[in-house]
Amino acid sequence: AQIDVCTRLGHTDYTFVLEGWIPQGRVAELTAALVKTVGDEVLVNVLPLSPAEKEAAPVAFDNPAFIKPFEPLVGLLALPKSGGIDPTPLMAVFMPIFFGMILGDVAYGAIILALALYFRHRFKYRDTLRSLTEVLLIGSVWGIFFGFLFGEFFGTLGEEVGLHPLWFDRGHDVESLLLLTIGIGAGHIVLGLSLGVWEAVRLKNRHKLLERGAMLLVLMALFLMVAILTGYLPKSFFSPASALLVVALAVLIYSMGKIGLFLGPLEVIETVGNILSYLRIAAIGLSSIYLAQVANELAGFVGNVVVGVIIAVLFHTLNVALGAFSPTIQSLRLHYVEFFSKFYEGGGQPFRPFRRSM
Repeated sequence: AQIDVCTRLGHTDYTFVLEGWIPQGRVAELTAALVKTVGDEVLVNVLPLSPAEKEAAPVAFDNPAFIKPFEPLVGLLALPKSGGIDPTPLMAVFMPIFFGMILGDVAYGAIILALALYFRHRFKYRDTLRSLTEVLLIGSVWGIFFGFLFGEFFGTLGEEVGLHPLWFDRGHDVESLLLLTIGIGAGHIVLGLSLGVWEAVRLKNRHKLLERGAMLLVLMALFLMVAILTGYLPKSFFSPASALLVVALAVLIYSMGKIGLFLGPLEVIETVGNILSYLRIAAIGLSSIYLAQVANELAGFVGNVVVGVIIAVLFHTLNVALGAFSPTIQSLRLHYVEFFSKFYEGGGQPFRPFRRSM
């Protein structure tokens, strides 16, 4: 590392020049440290960056403490491009909510919360494992919250202990659950495309602005048509919605060049598929309910109380393990594949400061 730094160092008998990167917020700290160590003979200059240098600048996250646990999860995919959007705060908002919706059980959430607190104490240093336990901790709190909304305690045992849904029973009102997850998916995708439009405007990228803006208008037209067909809007809106769809699709095809006539409709189908992919939030949550129900009913069928308790504990332990693993994987997938693809550009190089290894 010292040899590599020497390539950025020039010196004569009486002076030296060293060039390197540092976060702008730490320039004053660096200057004070140099003055204290060397004296005021050292001069620190912040150099103006060319567009090429701005693009090649290393990337360092700068998020509040409650968002930092999600930074390694973003880094697993790719660091954001220098000057681009940092999606970590967005993941910190939506990922725990998705996790909680899938888990949706007071008892399972409490167990995962207790385990996360234990392992968080064991992993004292902020590394990937500690960050993951903190993510599980936040997600488990949301799982308890949605458990009260759905009225679940070890699945169907919630009814037996007098826990009633504050919102709706997702195990019985499956239609409401499916509509809810599709609505969440539509909102998440629209947010991603809106960020993509904003990023294209900021970077003055006309191609991406047309493509993402046209896709937003296509979705708006499709949403209007669905609302008309389901009776939420009068039929008189159908003609304007159809016209909006045709114009937006034409702009989308134009933005893709010569093969736009082929790729444009495929892009629309893919985006609609991205929205429908959020149904996995409902599907995996329902599978957890049914597995818990099987555990409870098997325990009741067995004549021996001890054997019944053992069976129930085994099945519920399996469900807790799945409840920690599956929501995490599926929530990450919804962000990596469906959400980030609408605005996120990776390719950033990590900022690795020159320092002595401890």
